[in-house]
Amino acid sequence: MLLFSQTADRIAATTKKLEKTAILAEYFRSVPLEDAAVAAVFFSGRPFPVWEETTLQVGGSMLWRMVADLAAKSEHALTEAYRKYGDLGAVAEAVLPQIEPCTGSLPRLPSDAKSPDGIQRIFREISAARRPAFKAVIVKQLLEDISPLEAKYVIKIMTGDLRIGLKESLVEEAIAKTFAHRHPETTLKAVQRANMLLGDIGETLKLAAEGRLGEAKMRLFHPIGFMLASPAESAVDALSYFQNAWV
Repeated sequence: MLLFSQTADRIAATTKKLEKTAILAEYFRSVPLEDAAVAAVFFSGRPFPVWEETTLQVGGSMLWRMVADLAAKSEHALTEAYRKYGDLGAVAEAVLPQIEPCTGSLPRLPSDAKSPDGIQRIFREISAARRPAFKAVIVKQLLEDISPLEAKYVIKIMTGDLRIGLKESLVEEAIAKTFAHRHPETTLKAVQRANMLLGDIGETLKLAAEGRLGEAKMRLFHPIGFMLASPAESAVDALSYFQNAWV
C-alpha cells in the first residue's frame, strides 16, 4: 500500500492528464496483477467495484475518533489540523505517529495484508462486521499498523474521495496504455466498453492484461454504466433496432 500511496501523491502533484495516466500505467506494470486490479478500484475512489452493493458503513465520526485516539490529539488540535488541510486523510498523515516495530495495543498485521489486495480483504472484514464496536476495532488495528502516508489514502478510499484529480476515465486510459503494447486490440474504446458492461474496473484490468476484453459480457443483476444515447424518431423506430425488446 506504500507504493500505491506514493503513486497517488505523484498523481496529485501534477495537473497534466497525460502525466497522470503515465504515472498510473507505470504503477500497474510494477505490481502483481491482483494488486493492480484492486488498485484500479481504489484509484477510482472506492473500496469495492461499482456493481457490488457492499458498503463499509464507517462514518466520518468514527474515523475522526480513531485518528484522534491514535494521534493522542485533543478535539481542538484535530479541528485546527482539519481547518488547515480540509481533508481527514491529509490530517491523518500530518498527525499520526510513525509506526514502531513492537509497539501498539493490538497485534500487528502480516506484511501481505498491507498490499492493495490485503487492504481490500480488511475492508471486507469491516463491511461484514455487524456492530460498530467490532468495526472500530478493525479500523483501529488497520490505522495503527500502517504508515501515516498509507493511512492518508486508506481513509480517503474509505470516505470515497481520493481528491488527487483522477477520475475513473483516466484509470481506463491508464489500463489501455499499460497493456496496448502486449495486446494491440487493447484500445481505450475496448477498455471503456468492457468496464461499462462489467461495472468492475479491476476485472476490466485483468481482461486487458490477458487480451480478453472482447469477452466482457453483461451479467444478470450487475448494473451496467450509462451509454451515450441517440434520439429516435418514435417508439417504433427505437424498437426496430431490436429483434425482441423488453422494456
